[in-house]
Formats: sequence, C-alpha cells, structure tokens
Amino acid sequence: MLIKPRLEEIRDRLLEMAKMAEVAIENAVKAIIEHNPEPLKVVEEMEDKIDQMEVENESLIISTIARFQPEAKYLRILIMDLFVNRDLERIGDHAENIKEQAEHIIKKPKLKEYVDLPVMTEITLSMVRDSIKALSDLDTELARDVIKRDDKVDALHEQIIRELYTYMVEDPKNIKVGIRLIVVSSNIERVADLATNLAEEVIYMKEGKMLRHQELD
Repeated sequence: MLIKPRLEEIRDRLLEMAKMAEVAIENAVKAIIEHNPEPLKVVEEMEDKIDQMEVENESLIISTIARFQPEAKYLRILIMDLFVNRDLERIGDHAENIKEQAEHIIKKPKLKEYVDLPVMTEITLSMVRDSIKALSDLDTELARDVIKRDDKVDALHEQIIRELYTYMVEDPKNIKVGIRLIVVSSNIERVADLATNLAEEVIYMKEGKMLRHQELD
C-alpha cells in the first residue's frame, strides 16, 4: 500500500526531531551544571531546526490524510503523529526556556554544586529517548516503563525546590538565581510530562487505549 512508505517517512522525521530535542535539553542543562555558555549555542541551533521541522511535519501529515483518506488504523497513527510532532516542538520550547534562564544563571557565582539537577535531567532524557524508541518499535511495555519513571522526576523536582528555598532564606542574595533554578527544574519536569504523553500516545497507537488522565495499571 502506497501509504506505508509515507508513514515510514513521517516516523523517520519524528525520530530525527526527537534527537534534536534531546540534544537541546541536554546542552541547555549542561551549560548550567558546567557554568559554561558554550553549550547554549547548540540549543539555539537545535531550536531553529525543531521549529522548522514541526511546520514541515504537520504539513506532511495533513497532506497524507487528505491524499490517502486512510482507513481507521492508519488514520489513528497519523493523528497520533500530529500529537507527537506537537509534543516534540514543545520539548524544544522548554530547552529554549532553560537556555534563557541559563544565560542569567552563569553570569553569577555558582550557587552550589548541583546534585539532583543532573540526575533529574538524565532520568528525563532517558524518558524522552525511550518514549521515542517505544514509538519507533510500537513497544507498549517500554512505553509503560517510561510512564512509571515520571514519579521519580516529580520527587526530584520537589527536592530541588525545597533545597533552593533553604538557600534563598539563608541569604536573600541567592533569591534571583534560586528562582531561575526553580524555573529550570520546572521546565525539566514538564519535559518529563511530555515524554509521558508520548508514551501514552504509543499505547494508543498500538492498543487503541487512551491513558491520559488515568492511572496506569
């Protein structure tokens, strides 16, 4: 069937876009942890490419629906591809948000040695990587494992906020940087939420089950 090569093309483009989003997040946080502005150049480059791909992918998906008028199974996949495309663009937006905070954070003396932030970032990036692998392989078991990891990210986010509040209370000079670091942590937490969305979309593609706003069995 002629639609299958088009579906594969769309999937390959989404995988490429996902890698860009992962690289953007990784470098945005790396700039903060290393107190080094160089990785932010990568973020800026990736953000432009992600935005361009998001528009191109949406056009490709919509034109595929219009041209092939696919049966229910393929239509569901294409609709989910639209959602995935949107979520990946949002991950790129969060990388840009972190970059904007990093530009200010690294101009000030380092508040502390970061312990939970890199751990939280790595778990989040593993969720993004595995949600995309689950998408590529339509692996619902891996998708469910991604969803379970979201609780770990939430717990680390809360721990980071508590610790930063302590630094800000002890010395008001730390407030500006502390607030910016909380914003960074919040953006990473939101990326984990988007990875969870991607995993839920994989389950819907394969099983026709919509898990959003429901507890995972």
